[in-house]
Amino acid sequence: MNREPRNRKDIRLKHYDYSQAGYYFVTICTHVRYENILCEIVPVTSERLTAGVHPGLVGGAALGAPLFQSSSTPQINLTTAGQIVEKYIQNANLAYKNCVKIDCYVIMPDHIHLIVQLCPLESGSPRAATPTVALPNIINTLKALSTKQIGYSIWQRGYHDHIIRNDADLQATREYIQNNPLQWILDRTEPNGQEEDK
Repeated sequence: MNREPRNRKDIRLKHYDYSQAGYYFVTICTHVRYENILCEIVPVTSERLTAGVHPGLVGGAALGAPLFQSSSTPQINLTTAGQIVEKYIQNANLAYKNCVKIDCYVIMPDHIHLIVQLCPLESGSPRAATPTVALPNIINTLKALSTKQIGYSIWQRGYHDHIIRNDADLQATREYIQNNPLQWILDRTEPNGQEEDK
């Protein structure tokens, strides 16, 4: 059987400098979808609330700062792979000498959402003193380091990004990230709250 080579669509914005200072919304997906590769999301129950279990805190800061969990935020239980990924997310600013900040993030069962802030270099700072600070390098490094520690690749090729252009866009993106675990639960239940039969 003779197959034509598949052309992959370039999803980066042509001629855009992805090392420019600013905010970027990034989604990275696992190659296996709709399974608990990185975490399990557990709905809020009245028993958890009365027992004093604060939703969203089990499994580390899987719903990353500066977002605040509410009583309706589902619990995120990270898998071993999810814990490894979170470690590299949280270490990004140190690895890039404070040129990179993770504004907020959420680890979902089969993907992660991040807002990556690229900070302007201080005047006189030699660029060669730090790793290349461009969005593709940051994401590829995160994927490579987590893959090496996990022992096999869990990631799809590439990632999706959105350049955040103003404060309203930044706030809306933060809210989207914060609401993602609850939306995950809602998308998997029928209107009466019962889980759908698969």
